Amino acid sequence: MTSYVDSQQLAIMVRTKRGEAGLRQVAQEIGDISPSTLSRVENGKLPDMDTYLRLCDWLEVDPAHFFKNTSEADNPQLDTPDLIEVHLRADRELDQETATALATMVKAAYRAVRAGKIPQSS
Repeated sequence: MTSYVDSQQLAIMVRTKRGEAGLRQVAQEIGDISPSTLSRVENGKLPDMDTYLRLCDWLEVDPAHFFKNTSEADNPQLDTPDLIEVHLRADRELDQETATALATMVKAAYRAVRAGKIPQSS
């Protein structure tokens, strides 16, 4: 079994929490991290250990949260609607209000299909 750090999940969570705030502003908020390093993390690059731990503190997530093994790679922790919401919130083309509205619609439709209120096509 091979272990790895899920840098894509880290990138999505950082972009989502940063939202519309600027890189410089968030880098200062986190402390001891440069805007360019923050940008690299948002693009899926792994930071050094000190920066990684600072980011986890800022995200309020246990650092072990991002450690995965190959058997978990095909078994994401988020269910489909939540994963879609994370991606919508990370999309720079959408403002947060639009991302929230779209995520709400997706979740409502998903719940309706699962409850049998909307038939699934075969």
